[in-house]
Amino acid sequence: MEDRTYQKVAAIVIVALILALAVYGTYLPMRKAQMFIGTLQSLQTTQGQATSLQDLENKLSVPLNYPSPIGQEELVRNMANSVLAFVQQGQSPSSTAELISFLNGYYYPILNQGKGMSFGQDVYLEGAINEVAFVETGDSTYLEAAQKWYLLGNQLGPNRPQPLYGLFDVYRGESDVTDTVAVADKILANWPSDTRIQQSLAQFLAMQSSTITTTTK
Repeated sequence: MEDRTYQKVAAIVIVALILALAVYGTYLPMRKAQMFIGTLQSLQTTQGQATSLQDLENKLSVPLNYPSPIGQEELVRNMANSVLAFVQQGQSPSSTAELISFLNGYYYPILNQGKGMSFGQDVYLEGAINEVAFVETGDSTYLEAAQKWYLLGNQLGPNRPQPLYGLFDVYRGESDVTDTVAVADKILANWPSDTRIQQSLAQFLAMQSSTITTTTK
């Protein structure tokens, strides 16, 4: 009798565990992704368009805050790509700062873990967003942040093209001749047929030489 009772209890526990795994491992991630996709689709309609940055943040926060054991990193990365596109449109400095701050509220917890399936891509995206923000606003704080994340990306993969090209842009923005040449040499050592880098480097060095000549007169 006791054995049958034990078997029934064990069966109930096993069924409960299977249901829990189904909910937390399958349903919640799927529901979270569905909510995020639905929000993005709604924002593209006339009725669902955000009326302000605050309204946009409120709409995006719903799927991003939805509890799920997996899926958050992918959704935040997708949002980062959307923020990058938004900043590239040349918004006002205040709008850019507000949206990047909103993004980082979700991105920093992921970046601070220092690992992940696509951690290198996460690091690069953070660098790219800050680089574009610098170009659009002229705020050197963004350039410093871009350099920080590109350097980390370069540490993770010394020959990955994205961080190297990012650092090439950053060092030119800082008028850093030594590091610009060093990064360009590394890029050309890996991709010798990249004429764009060759031309950009030549133009940068010519500009720096002209600046030095002008200031010494």
